[in-house]
Amino acid sequence: MSFVSLGGDGSTRPTFFELVAAERLMPSLKAATVYSLSVLAQRRPFFHRLLDFENELFAVATAALDRQSLLNGNSSFAESLYGLRRSSVRGDASPKASLHQSSQRWSLVFLVALPYLQSKMETIYNRHRQRARAPLGLRFMQDPSALAEVSQQSQSESLWRRIQRQALRLFMRLFPWIHATQEGLRFGYQLLYLLDSTPFYTPVLHLLGQNIVRVSGQEMIEVQRQQQQRRQLQLEAAQRSPSVILRLLSQGWLKSTYAFADHTRNALILSVFAFKLLEWWYTSAEEKLGAQQALPPPPPPPPPKPSPNGLQLPDDATLCPICKRKRTNPAMASVSGYVYCYPCIFGSIDQHGCCPVTRLPATVDQIRRLYQSA
Repeated sequence: MSFVSLGGDGSTRPTFFELVAAERLMPSLKAATVYSLSVLAQRRPFFHRLLDFENELFAVATAALDRQSLLNGNSSFAESLYGLRRSSVRGDASPKASLHQSSQRWSLVFLVALPYLQSKMETIYNRHRQRARAPLGLRFMQDPSALAEVSQQSQSESLWRRIQRQALRLFMRLFPWIHATQEGLRFGYQLLYLLDSTPFYTPVLHLLGQNIVRVSGQEMIEVQRQQQQRRQLQLEAAQRSPSVILRLLSQGWLKSTYAFADHTRNALILSVFAFKLLEWWYTSAEEKLGAQQALPPPPPPPPPKPSPNGLQLPDDATLCPICKRKRTNPAMASVSGYVYCYPCIFGSIDQHGCCPVTRLPATVDQIRRLYQSA
């Protein structure tokens, strides 16, 4: 099963969008797995423990899937679903030749270990980023004895603890630069690949001496034929077992393993689509429920009462409380909400520093001009 037709437009060079889709598949699968575990954890608290090791569990699953795909088709799990495979560009290797075992092992290391390390470093950085900010400095400014206390603790801690603390501090400083360098290299290689200036889609592929090519229909048929031959030989070896029970157990185990390998990747891809469908479905349902249960906005608070020592409000609401004439260029004191002429309220607050009606403290920056629409 693959998401694209084998052979594409006849060229062995895959398009940029095929490579991007293959690259984004595993993060989508990880998101679906974490979401499923989160839903199960709401009913079974045991799954909360699995969520604490989500990176490790997904790395193990990725290693199993990619190892099987590299052995069968010289490709990662995501690349095989898009009809792609890896080809060596070093030495005199033929473009259609299979990868050597050492190349497959190094590919598996980079496919599994590199994303795992990136995820763990991002987790550590995000966890300690908040602790390295200003509150500790504010604590020292407010309480000078806290600095002496921390200094005394640092002298009494063990050498290993101090090494860990210094290593963490160095990591917090270097990680943003490492991350920026990595993303910059990835962007540069992808841009060059898009401009047809390099055969390598990522710097990792360049380091491994591998590029990604399309799988032709003939190559896919040959891979399936070789796989069937290997399975037939394994079944024949199991039939030669002297014990009937052992023979039946071996054949049953092999057949169940083959069925699991044939249908696992299809089930995983269907789970990604199901996750996206459920995410869209529940998001739409929550929005509809939220729209139905939306409460009306609360009424505004009552305006402050006029002060006995302040100006009296005129009976006509269109008059300015200061000049007792019809308001021109209306403006409001934001501390009270009462409206005056702009020149009147500006001069009053600038001179007395308070609202003339409520006597609440105010500044000229709290004057708001009011405009009427035509």
